[in-house]
Amino acid sequence: MVRQGGDTASLWDIVRSALSSSGMWSVISAVVGGVGVAAGGIIFLTVDELSNFSVSVLIIGIALLALALVLSPRAVAMFLAGRQGRYGVNVIVMTLAFFAIAILVNFLLFRNTTRFDVTATRALTLSPQTLKILDELETDVRANAFFVENDPRTAFARDQAEDLLNEFERHSSRFAYRFIDPQLKRSVATRYDVTEFPSIVFEDLTQNRLEKVASPTEQAFVTGILVATGVEQKVLYFLTGHDEASETRDLVTGAIDDEGFDLALDGMRRDNYAVIPLNLRQFDRVPENAAVLLIAGPRQNLDEQETQALVDYIKRGGAVVALLDPDPPESFASVFQIWAVGFGRDSIADAVSNVGGELLTPMIQRTNGQFPSSEVTGVSIVDQIGVAFFPEVTSVGLIVPRADLTSGITFAPLAITTPASWLESDPENVSLDTGQELRGPFTVAAAVQAAITADERERHLPAKLVVFGDSDFAKNKFFSSSQNGDLLLNSVNWLAEDFELISIRPKLIPFRELVVNTRERDFIKWSSWFLPPAVMVVLGSIVWWRRR
Repeated sequence: MVRQGGDTASLWDIVRSALSSSGMWSVISAVVGGVGVAAGGIIFLTVDELSNFSVSVLIIGIALLALALVLSPRAVAMFLAGRQGRYGVNVIVMTLAFFAIAILVNFLLFRNTTRFDVTATRALTLSPQTLKILDELETDVRANAFFVENDPRTAFARDQAEDLLNEFERHSSRFAYRFIDPQLKRSVATRYDVTEFPSIVFEDLTQNRLEKVASPTEQAFVTGILVATGVEQKVLYFLTGHDEASETRDLVTGAIDDEGFDLALDGMRRDNYAVIPLNLRQFDRVPENAAVLLIAGPRQNLDEQETQALVDYIKRGGAVVALLDPDPPESFASVFQIWAVGFGRDSIADAVSNVGGELLTPMIQRTNGQFPSSEVTGVSIVDQIGVAFFPEVTSVGLIVPRADLTSGITFAPLAITTPASWLESDPENVSLDTGQELRGPFTVAAAVQAAITADERERHLPAKLVVFGDSDFAKNKFFSSSQNGDLLLNSVNWLAEDFELISIRPKLIPFRELVVNTRERDFIKWSSWFLPPAVMVVLGSIVWWRRR
């Protein structure tokens, strides 16, 4: 009993002595303070929402370290003078130096606005046309982006919009943007007439003019800026009344027909054109405000009045983009013959460059030299086109020898088939008949500039025509394939001489994902959890073994 009591008394004396020792409290303060400083610094650098809390933890940690120094300065000095202390000081100094260098590098990079776009498709690089428009802004413009905060359904679109808007702001002191949650700030959304979101409203702060866009693309944003700042829309008319390809969208379901022209017309609207149907039986002439007239695959003839109206429009210096299929209606063919342009009757087959072995669908590729450069033709429509294809296309060419062509007409090929092509007279049995069928290469798209008729009887204002031997390539079914849509829209831009409103094509933003099976997923999960700690344990054991 005495021994036990004595033992109890001795243990209590040890505990009481430790509690009254400033050295023990100094050690505890130092350990807790060091952990607090490290944890507070990590939280401050990684979690913005806990920045205030992290500052409090840092202050408490520093205070505890100071308390440890006050309670036992001798123990601290002995620790620092020892081997472990020296190692510890070296680690602290190197850590602080690393963070100082990282902070300095980040500060210098923040002050330097030079950026490098390392995305595969240059998705964050603004086009020269956009930069020109931003440089020439004469009024202050603000983008009001209405996105619901923390909505996972619109998170990707928000990131796209913010990246683009940030680039716009960096390149112009007259451009600014802000994000608004329409659910939290309903009054602001109501003031900008925003009932559906996400939505971006571009605002001319001088004239209070607004323009709303829905898609977070460079093309849509530039259109919004131009409309908001009062740049006049040019008018594009598309011909109707002859069974042409036209709009087919169902107003209830939004469905479109493969043979329709909806996607092409939508693209022209995105390019900031006012797109209006035109029936020449209703109007006896093409309106004076027509920037471009579109003729998309007519199957019926013009009457005499319509023919005259179309001819008069061209002679007034008009701009026409004509997509005519093989053996087009005679009245349409006769109009273009006035300027020495003819269309073939048979479809072209190409044995070398075609789509999936379909000989009657020639593919035009830049790598094959099938798109003549603007350095040769003087026409820049196809300079950025790499691949396009034309299902059942016919030839487009001059009806007179080039040597006999009047100097007032220029004919520039835009797309050419390979020498292994021919005009196929029997689509049901596609094969080259060397005795009867004409061999290529053939022009399937061309740009014509004319200030005189082919017979040299009448001079007129300079007119521009872009003619294709096919309309299918631009219909809904194929518009988004390869660069078919860009080829048509570039032609419209060139005809309209639209240097300010020239189209800026949406860049491809690839979506990459890692597809794994269950076994591969489990390997990634467990190896990421246990492999790094295991490696550190092994390395630590090796270091300990060598230093023991």
